[in-house]
Amino acid sequence: MMAEAWEALRRSMVFFRGHPVGTLAAVDNTTDEVLNYDQVFVRDFVPSALAFLMNGESDIVKHFLLKTLQLQDSEKRVDRFKLGKGVMPASFKVRHDPVREMDHLVADFGETAIGRVAPVDSGFWWIILLRAYTKSTGDLTLSETPECQKGIKLILSLCLAEGFDTFPTLLCADGCSMIDRRMVINGHP
Repeated sequence: MMAEAWEALRRSMVFFRGHPVGTLAAVDNTTDEVLNYDQVFVRDFVPSALAFLMNGESDIVKHFLLKTLQLQDSEKRVDRFKLGKGVMPASFKVRHDPVREMDHLVADFGETAIGRVAPVDSGFWWIILLRAYTKSTGDLTLSETPECQKGIKLILSLCLAEGFDTFPTLLCADGCSMIDRRMVINGHP
C-alpha cells in the first residue's frame, strides 16, 4: 500500500523548468473536465511536502517555497478588488507558451475558486511549511534569505494589521457565502 501511495504521489508531481515544484490537487483521468484541480494548491501540498521531507526529498519542498514566494509579488485581484501585498496564491499552475517554447507559472489568488474568495490561509501554510523544511533539513539559509524574511513580514503585516480594508477574508465577492440567495456582501462584509 505504501508503494502504491508513493507511486500516486510521484505521478501527481508538477515540474517547472526541470525542477519539481509541487503536486497536483487531484489526478482524475475519468473526465476531461478538470476544473481547477490541475493546479498546485498551497494548502493541499503541505501533507505531500511533509511526506517528501520525511522521505529525505527536500528539493521539491524548497522549490515550492521559492516559487510561491515569487508569486507573492505578483499583482493580485479578485473580482476587481486588489488584494494586499502579503497574500500568497491559493494555487498555481504551469502553462506552456508554444510560441516562446517556454513555461511560466500562473498564480490563482482565488479568482477560479468556488465563490471567488481570496486565499486566507495560504500565507500561514507557507510559513508552517518553511518551518518544517528548516527543522527537517537543518538548512537555515533559505529562511534567512532577504526574500523569505520579506515574505514572512508581508504575510504578518497583512494579517496583523489594525484595519480590515485589505485583509483577505474581507475581500470576497457578493454571494460567496455559498448560500443561494443574495448576501449583500458587496466585497466588504
